[in-house]
Amino acid sequence: MTKVILPTLIFNKQLSIEEQVATIKKLGADGIEIRRERLENISEDLRLFKQELEMAVFDAVIYSVPIELWQDPFSLNPDAIRALKEAEFLNATHIKFSLGKFDAKHADAKEFKEWIASNLPSSIKMLVENDQTPYGGTLDSILSFFQWQTETSVSMTFDVGNWTVQNENWSAAHLELSTWIEYLHLKTAAKTIDGWVNKPVDHDLLKLPYPAYTAIEFPLDNPQVEAPQWLEMIRKENS
Repeated sequence: MTKVILPTLIFNKQLSIEEQVATIKKLGADGIEIRRERLENISEDLRLFKQELEMAVFDAVIYSVPIELWQDPFSLNPDAIRALKEAEFLNATHIKFSLGKFDAKHADAKEFKEWIASNLPSSIKMLVENDQTPYGGTLDSILSFFQWQTETSVSMTFDVGNWTVQNENWSAAHLELSTWIEYLHLKTAAKTIDGWVNKPVDHDLLKLPYPAYTAIEFPLDNPQVEAPQWLEMIRKENS
């Protein structure tokens, strides 16, 4: 059965780190996704998260960083190494990057393998997500990366809603990428005058195959009521 993750972005109002972790644990999630972009003081916030996580004890701690793994078609992003050290400090089980400007024609597979061996702690699994960029979030770019790389320590976060931004069919993408999917982000992407926003997922999407981990990735108006309902629905569909 899939482990159900609640990200810190489910909270619309500002909560302390202690409240975020305690609430997600109390709501019954198997794991937590910590969003780096929501941290105000990185070092202090990570210290507080680590302290709270040690008490809460989750099956999975996913550290999501708004960093592109490839800064250009030839080179890995040096900022990724700092994020890996932060994930290790947190005792995270996973770290999630977006792909960035990867190009299989120019990237060096041997160099990537050596980079993984030197920088990725053995206790952490790396996840690469289809984001909302035209160069790192399309089926062609994501599929080319996973066909190119052979590292078992690298899997995929499949974000259902982000395919809408690329005007691509999520179902066809899921079929093509299913071999590598370890983490599923359930959301609907809706376009507004202010840009794309995350909305609750259509219940029909709950019937798709579930990987090891699944998260709802949209804010909740009333987490205390809505989160347990979503957890129950996901577990019911996956039972």
